[in-house]
Amino acid sequence: MAKRVLIITYYWPPAGGPGVQRWLMFVKYFKRFGIEPIVYIPEGASYPLVDEKLSSEIDTEVEIISTPVKEPYKLAQLFSKKQTQQLSRGIISSSEPSFVEKLLLFIRGNFFIPDARVGWVPPSISYLSKYIAENTIDSIVTTGPPHSLHLIGMKLKEQLSIPWLADFRDPWTTIHYHKKLRLTKSAAKKHQQLEKKVLTTADQIVVTSPTTKTEFEAITNRPIEVITNGYDINSEEKQSLDDKFTLAHIGSLLTERNPLILWEVLAELVE
Repeated sequence: MAKRVLIITYYWPPAGGPGVQRWLMFVKYFKRFGIEPIVYIPEGASYPLVDEKLSSEIDTEVEIISTPVKEPYKLAQLFSKKQTQQLSRGIISSSEPSFVEKLLLFIRGNFFIPDARVGWVPPSISYLSKYIAENTIDSIVTTGPPHSLHLIGMKLKEQLSIPWLADFRDPWTTIHYHKKLRLTKSAAKKHQQLEKKVLTTADQIVVTSPTTKTEFEAITNRPIEVITNGYDINSEEKQSLDDKFTLAHIGSLLTERNPLILWEVLAELVE
């Protein structure tokens, strides 16, 4: 009999960008491994990126459940739509931030811990507790960011003693923009406390890189596995290559990740 796994994710089609790809593809192939996924998503989410084409990747037989989510970023857009969308995606300008951006960063880091979707946690716990009581669920998976989803998994495990796997697509307090959130000492401490509690409560932890695994091993003794982001071989397309060589970076190339030495080397090769 297939194992019924409840997957709690914020990003789901029509969301675009890297956050949706990982679990959309996992769910697509789970049945081959004797897993029946039930996907829990937010209703009325405000996604910074939208890709309608990804909806075609959803298995029509997969059960999808949802509850409404209140999005603070929608209110923040009244002040600055562009800066709000960037902040929602974890993009913080490397230049001196404006007053509005400083204000948004302060509010985001100190009043919404661990993130702006924390308001979705209580209604999700209430809804899923009832759902699990009425339906057979063998284990649950939470994937973050947003890391507030791990608080849902942690509470369900505490209440129902159900096995819980926490998947981290990005680290928590060591993510590149965390130090720019203008945290007070008490807020910074709360972030660290929540991170440690999640990491020491989850039955299994999955990360996307050896670096994150090493960082988490300094916090918890729970088993940690690395499953890097991959690609769907069935959607592979032939690409026309340049005459000399083709260099591809798969992922976000943000300002702080600007590889100047690489550009210099490539310039020398081209010249």
